Amino acid sequence: MSRPPRHVVMQVVKRSGGATHHVDFTIDDNFAERLRQLRSLVPPLNALNKQRDLVIDKVRVRLPTAVWRLGGEVDAEVDGSCIVIAAEGFFNCGGKDRKTKEKLVTYTFPIARLIELHTERPAGETFYIRDGVFTNDEPANSAAGRWVAALHEMEETRPPESPSDFDTLQGVPLRTEQGALPTHGATLN
Repeated sequence: MSRPPRHVVMQVVKRSGGATHHVDFTIDDNFAERLRQLRSLVPPLNALNKQRDLVIDKVRVRLPTAVWRLGGEVDAEVDGSCIVIAAEGFFNCGGKDRKTKEKLVTYTFPIARLIELHTERPAGETFYIRDGVFTNDEPANSAAGRWVAALHEMEETRPPESPSDFDTLQGVPLRTEQGALPTHGATLN
């Protein structure tokens, strides 16, 4: 049975501070399967491949329709919006603020845990991830609870969005239904 799409909201870490900086994207069953596939492309680090000159320990893929929000800006202009999948099975989102050229990055989060949450949590629930921790079950008076409340206040200014997909392997469709988005090549980190 296919699970409906849901939003994932991840805190963005900026040197200039600002707890309300975040990125959000949509996850569905196809997105979860792509994360699994991409994770399988990153070989685990071991004694044999650590001795090599070049070791692939991360894969970077574009996340073009993610929505980046930096402080009060409703939709920040970010270059290089992407997800980075690491050998250890974690991912994070990254980009660069077009105005300040500052690097934007989220804390890492386990791919297996995100997929597990997508499978087990109620349909339509938005996932909030702050400091690399799933915060939905945190008390309202905790730092995570206050962060989520601040994001809800900002939600009122949110424009409607289209589903978010990330580009993956060339020639492999992101969706199997009619009207699939064209894909572009994956880039290695």
